[in-house]
Amino acid sequence: MIKAPLCETDKLSCSGGEAYFFPINEKDYVRVAFWNLESTKGTIILQSGRTEFIEKYYEVVSEFIQRGYAVAMMDWRGQGLSSRISANKRIGHIDKFGTYDNDLVKVMNEYFILKCPKPYIGFGHSMGGCLLTSYFISSNNLLDKCILCAPMLSIRANALSRRIVRTLGLLEIFGLGTFSMRKPTWDHINDVWFEEPFEENALTTDVNRFNRTYELLSNFPELGIRGMTVGWLKHALKRTDEFKSLDWGVAIKKPLLLLDATNDKLVNSKSNVDLLGQSEMVTIASFDAEHEIMMENNEIRSQAWEAIDLFLDR
Repeated sequence: MIKAPLCETDKLSCSGGEAYFFPINEKDYVRVAFWNLESTKGTIILQSGRTEFIEKYYEVVSEFIQRGYAVAMMDWRGQGLSSRISANKRIGHIDKFGTYDNDLVKVMNEYFILKCPKPYIGFGHSMGGCLLTSYFISSNNLLDKCILCAPMLSIRANALSRRIVRTLGLLEIFGLGTFSMRKPTWDHINDVWFEEPFEENALTTDVNRFNRTYELLSNFPELGIRGMTVGWLKHALKRTDEFKSLDWGVAIKKPLLLLDATNDKLVNSKSNVDLLGQSEMVTIASFDAEHEIMMENNEIRSQAWEAIDLFLDR
């Protein structure tokens, strides 16, 4: 295994971690990271959302370590320091969501279970929550519990937008799945990411945590991707449409906690509650929060941690 870097700034760091590049095949790899592997309480399998990367979750990792858990993370293929799929390294793209699924199964079966103490508890935000959900209800599942943080079980997109995406999705037939639906906000003159105004963000009400992430990207621009391709959006809508037809009362066989952001502008909070609420195995904790609950202000985060602690101790 080749060692991989873990990037830090003065405002965002997490000591004691080790990271490696895990080979998926002859040319592709994902970056994995671990903390506190001597834990006797178990391992949090923490998976981030679209465009995100391991370093963004240092604060959350530290808080799980303080609670006595080991933490294992992976940069999804196409983002962070994992290998990129698109020729444009700065845009969010995947050929199909099955690629994410297969990578997670391979890393869990061939690496995480060899290094990490049991039991295994999933924690997935947004797209990471979507993919962990698919894993949690599959025959491959090794998780004993799962926490979903504003999971992408639904996407806020109207009927017209969905028709446009389906039409543009035909471009994949001609090998044009990387066509840009939204271009990366990259400053080609200065070779940096454009700074996005806090007042226009739909992720958090906490300006310090918002700026902290941009500072990290400014220092380590190779971590970032922005924008999205028609291929990524087409397959995201396909996966969330499949969730609508599931019998969740049957599909969920182990305890699951939904951290629900009622002010979410990216995923549909009501749809998430309606879907997961079908199962008696699901506990729902709702917060007056934007999409990134764990990057929100201290009051909201305190409420979220109270729900997490109750769920883990149960």
